[in-house]
Amino acid sequence: MVGLGLSEYVPYVVYGLSFLVAFLAIFYRSEIGILFIASLLPVYSVVDETLKLELIFAKDIFDILIIGMLFGWVLQQNKKNQENPIGQSPILIPIFLFISYSLFSYFVGSSYLAHGILDVDNERLALWKNYITMPVLYLISYYNLRDRKWKYFLLILLFFSFLAMDLKFRQSFSWVKSYHFQEKSRVSGTLGYLGPNEWGSFHTIYTLFIIGLFLVDKNLWRRIAYLILIIGGIYSLTYSFSRGAYFGFVAGLFFISILKSRKLLVLLIVFLLLWKVIVPISVVERVTGIFKEQSGKRDTISIGGTEIDSSGRKQLWDKALSLFYENPIFGTGFNTYYFLMGLDTHNVYLKILSEQGIIGIFIYLGLYFFALRSGWRLYKKADEQFLKAVGFGFLCAVVGSIFVNFFGDRWTYLQIGGLYWMFWGVVDQENSKLNLIHKNSK
Repeated sequence: MVGLGLSEYVPYVVYGLSFLVAFLAIFYRSEIGILFIASLLPVYSVVDETLKLELIFAKDIFDILIIGMLFGWVLQQNKKNQENPIGQSPILIPIFLFISYSLFSYFVGSSYLAHGILDVDNERLALWKNYITMPVLYLISYYNLRDRKWKYFLLILLFFSFLAMDLKFRQSFSWVKSYHFQEKSRVSGTLGYLGPNEWGSFHTIYTLFIIGLFLVDKNLWRRIAYLILIIGGIYSLTYSFSRGAYFGFVAGLFFISILKSRKLLVLLIVFLLLWKVIVPISVVERVTGIFKEQSGKRDTISIGGTEIDSSGRKQLWDKALSLFYENPIFGTGFNTYYFLMGLDTHNVYLKILSEQGIIGIFIYLGLYFFALRSGWRLYKKADEQFLKAVGFGFLCAVVGSIFVNFFGDRWTYLQIGGLYWMFWGVVDQENSKLNLIHKNSK
């Protein structure tokens, strides 16, 4: 749309298509809804503008799409079971625990904030609803995205979405003076209200996923597509100026090199020895903390309406730990830290520990365990090269997610986690199909 003067009409197009897609998801194929949502997540800024339209149900289009897919799931289930039978999701119980405990934690938070245990806090309730949207997307993907052609369509659409988001970032960043690092040099990208740190983390997770695909899938044309996205992802990651994203990406590359490619390990070691002469000066200044700041010092930045401390992280972490020590079993309740402190913890593990206690962190770490197991199983057990690549790519994405969440909240936002849960649904579904084939062959 760049240069054509049509950008202002895109939210209206998305608005209209949302109702059409919801209708098709109910009465034709629920897969259409999955593909539509997946293709919008990397360019969420368009969705953000659509949600702000002063049109009926504009702010509810995601809910309408998900409800449409749920109805389609029910109506089309018998046909899909006959065409492509699968067993129950292997993480059905963990997902049930995740959703039900987070709801319980919401009420714990209402009590802790002195709202009354049954009092409905619309803001926190809306955040909880968005929080559980991602495991719902997992379930919809697992039980509905069964035919291989729809999975290919998903990857094709994501190729163009990822390409569009990186090209848009390149266009925006081309106007920035970036030889030396300045805070104002940071560009947020296409993830709506999320900032540069989230932008970098997105590219850490999904560039690692694509690198995993590239290393295992030997199809020439797909490898060319993967390579294009890897180049765009590394560019966007580099100029996100997010140190947490850098660390997560390097950690993910170490994981890949140890598990898959020892040549990559050698290159990685050489890079770490020479990185200061390889990467742009602005990145060196950002990582080492030596940079030119022409404006006044900022203590906080705003992410989605939440003020995030950019320098005093230790104080925030200490406060999170003190809240945990006071309430070790259940924590203070879902999404209460910000309401207590006016800031975010800047570390998801401490956020969950302080808000949801030992039980919450156990469930959260358990989900990472199950995700790693899912990717590993598909990578090792699949006979088809493409499926092995999907399993390995998802395994790499999980590792990236584990590391970037040490440096901020990269877990609760749909823009970052939505595709993660969708891919997980696809991986688990393919594992279930392999298990059925194995059982039938006995």
